[in-house]
Amino acid sequence: MLRHNVPVRRDLDRIAADNGFDFHIIDNEIYWDESRAYRFTLRQIEEQIEKPTAELHQMCLEVVDRAVKDEEILTQLAIPPLYWDVIAESWRARDPSVVWPYGFCLVW
Repeated sequence: MLRHNVPVRRDLDRIAADNGFDFHIIDNEIYWDESRAYRFTLRQIEEQIEKPTAELHQMCLEVVDRAVKDEEILTQLAIPPLYWDVIAESWRARDPSVVWPYGFCLVW
């Protein structure tokens, strides 16, 4: 993996706001950081990223399956009660990408 420093878009704050992404800075710290990018080899992707990513995805699906049956879990995840029924309905419709979009950052 190679780290590359890249210039940040000057109008990033406006672009984020225009797209409803109002949490790119949290508690005065940058959450969405465009100042660097990472390049991986195909071998790194195939051997070190794909399997852990699939495992994380499966773990997320297992959490959703438990959470839609247990309001305490939804509360622990800080999901507002307003969304509980929508999440459960989406899960029952077998639409996990809508139920639980997630992102993660890989840091070495």
